[in-house]
Amino acid sequence: MSTVTRVCPGTTQDPRETTTGPPVEAARAARGYVIAVLQRIVEVLDGRRPCEHLSPLVTVEVFEEIAVALRKRECEVARAPVRGPAVRLRRVHLQMVSARAANYFGTVERDVRARAVAGRVELRTVRSPGRPAVERWMLTEFGIL
Repeated sequence: MSTVTRVCPGTTQDPRETTTGPPVEAARAARGYVIAVLQRIVEVLDGRRPCEHLSPLVTVEVFEEIAVALRKRECEVARAPVRGPAVRLRRVHLQMVSARAANYFGTVERDVRARAVAGRVELRTVRSPGRPAVERWMLTEFGIL
């Protein structure tokens, strides 16, 4: 970890002003992961990808939230099919909380309508049957407005 110390000219250094930030590599990896997963979520909600593609990438709670949103969308589409351009991921911003967690926010759009997305991603140890435990990013919170 790198340490950044802020000192104003003409003042003495205060040890309480020292902050520790996460490595740049962790921020890049987290942002890349968030973009990839959000793109998949958008495709699932748009009906271009099956919901099961999300299960290894998100927590069980997030998967259930998306499944509920998908069922709601399917009910609405059954009454009035959605036509027009596909939903696109526009912007994604990331704020690292620590080297193992980050909050993200961004926008998705369909035609001229934009919606906000936000949530959290964390570096977690994932265990799969018959495989060794691996540390990887997981989407732990997701919201779309």
